Amino acid sequence: MHFFRVSSLKTQLLIIILLAMLVPAAAMLYDIFIATKTDDVLINETEQKLIQITNLINEQMQREINISDEIRCATLSDIFNSVVVPLIEHYPGVRICLYERETDNIIIYGHLHEFGARLPEEKKERERRIYNETQAGIASVLSSGTPITRLGKTYDDRFLEHLVPIKNNNSEVIAVIWTEQMMHPIFAQSSRVRLVLRYIIFCVFGIGVAVTLFTISGIVNRIRIIKDGIIKMEKNLNNRLPEMSGEMGHVAAAINEMAQVLAEKEQLIDQYRRSENLMSMGRTITEIAHELRAPVSVIQATAQAMEINIKDTQLKDYVERIEQQVERHNKLINEILDFGRPDPGTMEPLDINDLVNSVLTTMEPLFSKADIMLEFKTTAQTPLIISGNAEKLKQVFINLSLNALDAMQQHGTLTIQTYSKDGYALVSVRDTGEGIAPEDLPNIFEPFYTKKARGSGLGLAISKRIIQIHGGIIDAKSEAGSGSIFTMRLPLQQICNAPEQD
Repeated sequence: MHFFRVSSLKTQLLIIILLAMLVPAAAMLYDIFIATKTDDVLINETEQKLIQITNLINEQMQREINISDEIRCATLSDIFNSVVVPLIEHYPGVRICLYERETDNIIIYGHLHEFGARLPEEKKERERRIYNETQAGIASVLSSGTPITRLGKTYDDRFLEHLVPIKNNNSEVIAVIWTEQMMHPIFAQSSRVRLVLRYIIFCVFGIGVAVTLFTISGIVNRIRIIKDGIIKMEKNLNNRLPEMSGEMGHVAAAINEMAQVLAEKEQLIDQYRRSENLMSMGRTITEIAHELRAPVSVIQATAQAMEINIKDTQLKDYVERIEQQVERHNKLINEILDFGRPDPGTMEPLDINDLVNSVLTTMEPLFSKADIMLEFKTTAQTPLIISGNAEKLKQVFINLSLNALDAMQQHGTLTIQTYSKDGYALVSVRDTGEGIAPEDLPNIFEPFYTKKARGSGLGLAISKRIIQIHGGIIDAKSEAGSGSIFTMRLPLQQICNAPEQD
């Protein structure tokens, strides 16, 4: 089967070209070697017969003409009649005619159309028709003064005629006699068949050439499409060749399938590499966090002990600053441990709307201070219940809210909207801040990737991990200068007639 697919394109082209060339060649060979020779045989036999008859009549008439020095028209006609009448019955199917130059009259004996039927004609009409059919031959003999043989045709037949000049004693052509015989019907049929064959040959040849050109053009265009597609695939394996018919379609499909396999393998390799990196990094940062926790705990305990025993107000203020920084370091260590060792904790039924409201209540004073308006919208008439860890999810909403606050700085609007769709509870967080640059957007969920001067780069990475361990998805859309929108999808535990939003 594979061999057929590989070789059939070449076979198809060869068959088309051979058909385009062999059929005309065969017809031409038939016309040259068979039909033409058959015609030659028929013509030669008839020609010899007509020459014999014409020469016989010519000799007898010339003898009679030479007897008299002066030939009158009636005498020429009488001579022709006296010579032809005894002969005509011996040559059935042969027409013997005389054309008198001086009087422009013709005399006709015999019948030409014994193989066919023609409607009865008046004598004058018949003579005029015969003269018109032979006029070219008569004119040629009158001008050249030599005998000729020609193949003539009527509207439905072919005939052969032999014309001979009649001369007077001064060698002037005074008349023309000719004999003619209709060719056998097979001759006319053969001529018509050959004519039809020629038309068929030209049509077949033209169609063959057109089909060949069309096929080659189609193949060239498809090869060009495949070549351009492969060039695009070199830059992006997600590009696909368009569907095609025939064998080029099989080639395009095979290339698309190969590109799909390569893309999947590349994605798997990238995921494996990222997983390895994350695992390695998780182990490293967990070890570092453990090592940091011990000295920080000692510093914290020492500061607390100092705070109890110090009475000086200024020194007490310094100790409080130390405790604040220790608390900040503890928070960072906890974030590192959360990222390196994610733990969903206790899962319980939660109402997304209640969870969002509690976060907004906590964050409201901070946003009011920055003159940022908070908006909460929901299209759900009933609770959107999910299974999750409230503290972990609050951490996600707080991270997103604080990022929005940093993006807007002063003034703006933070809009949080909840709705359900396809069995998921969706929460979107939209800000009117400066937005995220296109080159940064694909990397914002990567650990330690940040553009903030004092950021750790772990907030969004931890948020993504928390959403993932809840069986959800988080993504972001943004344009520089137009704000950002983060959307989380969490599987619903139950939904009671909650309207869905597209």
